[in-house]
Amino acid sequence: MESLQDRSSSSEGSPPSEASRRGKMGRIAGHTRGLVEDLRQWIDLRIDLAILEIEEQVDDLRNEVALGVTLAFLGFFAALFVFTTIALGLGWLLGHPFWGFLIVSVLLVLTLTALSKARPELLPPSNLFEQIRGETDEPAEEDRPSREAQATVETDDAAASPDNPSSLS
Repeated sequence: MESLQDRSSSSEGSPPSEASRRGKMGRIAGHTRGLVEDLRQWIDLRIDLAILEIEEQVDDLRNEVALGVTLAFLGFFAALFVFTTIALGLGWLLGHPFWGFLIVSVLLVLTLTALSKARPELLPPSNLFEQIRGETDEPAEEDRPSREAQATVETDDAAASPDNPSSLS
């Protein structure tokens, strides 16, 4: 704050009322500039926070994808060795490895054919958009009021009924 000495030295050539008004306006302008600067800093910090949160989500997603690719790669080779072992075992039981590999191959082709015909949903929907945006502002389907177009159709149906004498003309 300004001391009495500062006010008197700054307002030597002007009347006291004008000096005090200029001082108040100066203080208000200074406080406004400070407020605007604080607001800018706050907005910059919020933007930095949002960038850091997105960066963290991207890093988590990258790690999950890398883990998934690694597991798929190792799972592929594990399944390959399991099927080879089953084929060799069946071939050993039947007397020739050819029969074991033929049986395993036919079973795999039948499984692929059945899955391609049935097309089951093996994974639930991801709802990625809702996860990114959070909760939606729109009400659920049950909470929404019926649209006017539906009410108009119902009114038109009632107007065209045989009970309504005006519709017979």
